[in-house]
Amino acid sequence: MKKIILIEDDPAIIDVYKMAMKNSNVNVDMEVISWGKEALREIKEMQEGKREKPSLVLLDLFLPDIDGREILKEIKGNDKTKEIAVFILSNYTNVKVEQAEEIKADKVVLKAEITPTQLVDLIKKQLK
Repeated sequence: MKKIILIEDDPAIIDVYKMAMKNSNVNVDMEVISWGKEALREIKEMQEGKREKPSLVLLDLFLPDIDGREILKEIKGNDKTKEIAVFILSNYTNVKVEQAEEIKADKVVLKAEITPTQLVDLIKKQLK
């Protein structure tokens, strides 16, 4: 079973994505983290070999405590976690998303331009 971590603070979005995954019958274990500092702690544990690495991280850039770009930099900037696929999920088409692309997210997905079912299809392609 593949593991996905969803780093997202909006409960409505979390529910929609979880339901879409459940309805698609994708065999994944999805962990949800709502706080950036908690995500950073878990990433450090992965880098230390204390926690299983996910196959994919779905990362919202705008979290209540830190900027999601910090999380992306931590994942992609370390040899022990840089191979983890990271999809940025955002509703903003501005400079922050462009900057996310510069720091090598595997994919940038605009929430407003994709249905949950389409996101599940992207996830399935990534996990093959």
